[in-house]
Amino acid sequence: GSPLHSSTSSNGNASSPSEEDTTTTTSPSESTISFLKAVDNFGMSLKPLAIQAYEKSNAINGESKQQTNNKQTSLKSLFHRVKSNILWMMYIIYRGYRGFFVILPAVFREVYRQLEESDLVMDAYGDEEEVENGGGSSSGEVGEKKPLRLRTRITTSILSSILTMSYVVSGGIRVLGKFIQTFTNTTSVESSLEAAADEMADNEDKLAGRYKGK
Repeated sequence: GSPLHSSTSSNGNASSPSEEDTTTTTSPSESTISFLKAVDNFGMSLKPLAIQAYEKSNAINGESKQQTNNKQTSLKSLFHRVKSNILWMMYIIYRGYRGFFVILPAVFREVYRQLEESDLVMDAYGDEEEVENGGGSSSGEVGEKKPLRLRTRITTSILSSILTMSYVVSGGIRVLGKFIQTFTNTTSVESSLEAAADEMADNEDKLAGRYKGK
């Protein structure tokens, strides 16, 4: 009776570490997901905070016109205006981070897939004929085809990178152009930053639609 009792207790003790290992394994992924969600929520909250700070500055400016001693109100207005500019710049940085680490990798994969399916690179190198004629080839000929397929993959990756970077450059030019155009028309830094941020969001939606819609 005693040995049976001791083996049961040892088995019971052995089962608890495995349960602890399971919880320890799953918790880091959950904490990472929650952290990314928190970053995303914080980034998306920057835009309404920037608009709120800008409206607060305008409201204080309206009150200062009705007061004789408006030095203190002017400082408050300047504070909220600077705060709005900082929040807009943080929002633009967040959109850039999101586009670079979330949107662009997905766009690259989709461009790579489209180039791979189009057989454009394979036709240029003649790899498709090698693949079609390789059914009855010997084992030695199979080894000679590997560099061709590697060359095709490298070329497809380079073309995908070039196309993806073209999206980045063209999007950056549009954002800068939108900022300059709005500042020329309004001479307002806040309105220019808002227009640039909206242009970044539009570019992100266009890139997302390019790979999600296909």
